Amino acid sequence: MTEASSPLSTRVPVHSLGISQILSYGLMFYAFAALKTPVAAATSLGESTVLTVLSMALILQAILMPIVGSWCDRHGALSVMRIGFLTGAAGIAGLGFAGAAPVPTMIWLAGCFLLVGTGLAMSTYEVAFSAAVQLHEAKSRRSISIITFYGGVASSLTWLSIHPLLEAAGLTGTCLVISGALVFASLMIGNAARRAPRPAAVRDAAAAPFRWSLLQSSEKRAMLLLAGSGALEYLLFATTTLLWINWFDAQFGSLALAVMLASIYGPFQVVGRVLEMKAGHHLDARLTGLIAAFLVPVSLMLVQIQSIPMAVLAMALFGMGHGVLTVSFGFVTNLYFRAEIYGRAKGIIATPRAFGAAIGPGVGGLLFGLGSDVYMGLMIALSVGATVLFASLLLLTPTNEVHAGKAR
Repeated sequence: MTEASSPLSTRVPVHSLGISQILSYGLMFYAFAALKTPVAAATSLGESTVLTVLSMALILQAILMPIVGSWCDRHGALSVMRIGFLTGAAGIAGLGFAGAAPVPTMIWLAGCFLLVGTGLAMSTYEVAFSAAVQLHEAKSRRSISIITFYGGVASSLTWLSIHPLLEAAGLTGTCLVISGALVFASLMIGNAARRAPRPAAVRDAAAAPFRWSLLQSSEKRAMLLLAGSGALEYLLFATTTLLWINWFDAQFGSLALAVMLASIYGPFQVVGRVLEMKAGHHLDARLTGLIAAFLVPVSLMLVQIQSIPMAVLAMALFGMGHGVLTVSFGFVTNLYFRAEIYGRAKGIIATPRAFGAAIGPGVGGLLFGLGSDVYMGLMIALSVGATVLFASLLLLTPTNEVHAGKAR
């Protein structure tokens, strides 16, 4: 075992990666559930327009994923994340001045979201998982679980803090605070990069070619199944996440209650990941992912019952399902693709997934306007499709020799 892959050398970076995901997902994605309204008011644009521009910017994230994955393999994922946080910080800071932009509003807004989308592509789970695999591949499942354990509270912490912050500091002050937090994340990851020796996987990446023609047939099928399942799952996730507050507000007629109910699923993502770490690691990671995937359509059926207890149960199941799935998508990729090519494989797999997340807010706003039955019926269909594709992975034997003979 090399110094670069020893547990001691990765302890601090892995926890830093976890904290970074609270800031990354929380402040560059979840925050827009609250920020979309004041941004729309400041720019005299509708909320649907703001969400559409956000979706268009996030499409850039999808386009960049293969490039970002290649950067992770060749330059190290920690270095990529450090730059990504700075890029996102610049975009969020710019949004704070959208109402007094020195250029046409739409151009300013598009430029800010362009920076946010780029920063998101370079700093969220896909890149953090690459860092975990590079630092200690044999322990990648546990490292990914730790990272997502932190990230599971991102939505709740963000939603419960952004609303009062907006009331106290307004849009400009809130965006500057968020930007400052992202700069802090960049400094934290930069420090982790300096403390962790350069991973052997990064040194070996140049000698590890990655082309479709070189892949085994099972690796090709795994890539297609992971990409397809992830695309449907993340389309569902992005479509529902920014609209849970609207959904519960329409059901119960109370914004405060809606925020509390929508925030429930965040902590239960953590519950799901604790269960995965404590008990799930004894099982095939593909099986635990399948069980988690099944919880999602169940939760979507329960949430249609206009009852606060049912809403709480639905959000708990929704959170646990997505909590485990995040770990599953990250680790199952490593079952088929070793550390030297993980970033490039993950980048390609994540492209349709990121595209689904990108169009989700715009699609969600459109479908929600058509009626709750249409909206939720399509969400259930997406979740069932994602579950079937993920289940098909059980038919493919893992090919990564590091995890040979096991899926845990």
